[in-house]
Amino acid sequence: MTKSKFSTLALLAVFALAFSACDNDDETPGIQEGTVNMMFEYTVDGAAFDTTQVYDINGTSVRFTLANFYVGGIELMPEEGDAIPVEGKYLLVTPEAGMQEVTTVPAGHYHMVNFFVGVDPAINSQSEDDFTSRDADDPLAIQFPAMHWNWNSGYRFLRVDGEVDTDGDGVMDDSMIFHLGTDNMLQNVSLVAHKDVEKGSNMLHMEFDVAKLFEGIDLSSDYQTHTMNNPELAAAVRDNIPAAISMMH
Repeated sequence: MTKSKFSTLALLAVFALAFSACDNDDETPGIQEGTVNMMFEYTVDGAAFDTTQVYDINGTSVRFTLANFYVGGIELMPEEGDAIPVEGKYLLVTPEAGMQEVTTVPAGHYHMVNFFVGVDPAINSQSEDDFTSRDADDPLAIQFPAMHWNWNSGYRFLRVDGEVDTDGDGVMDDSMIFHLGTDNMLQNVSLVAHKDVEKGSNMLHMEFDVAKLFEGIDLSSDYQTHTMNNPELAAAVRDNIPAAISMMH
């Protein structure tokens, strides 16, 4: 190859690289994504949740020791387009849980978030091997305090424990136990989010007002249910769940 031909080819190669670089500069950037996290802030009738405090709920003094529940079936609804389901994701919500990662979605405005409190029937009826073989960091694995009765009875969807002053003398005199489970105790929740998801970390901040679980319930007389032994009381608490959870903006 002559020197002039070599120079010409080299020059053409430089032009080709420059043209390619210009094309790359003009390309539309990829879709941005953001991580969505959920956090439930516990309150009792608007006051901070504290296991050392005594609260007046519907005229009855109570002290909480535990208030845990499962969240599943999470679905994010963008302003435009189809809802985005988060398949197989469960959160164990506790007063100490803080922010928990849910999923990654395209950046944009999300109008609503839907989920249920509980565990879906397929998982709730799993075999003993399915249950006991779960990794320790799986929310649906064995928990302490227990969120599962046993492998053939299923999960406690919501567990609220504490003490109650049944006679109003200022002394806690009985245990308060609300353990909701079985498939018909699953409760759907739908919240208007109005959340702009951006690249990076984004939080859906919700309030869980424990007092609202007991709206219309006289805790001086109705303060214990393991679901099966008092299904009417369990159903009353289940029906109050949507009112107890709200979006904080």
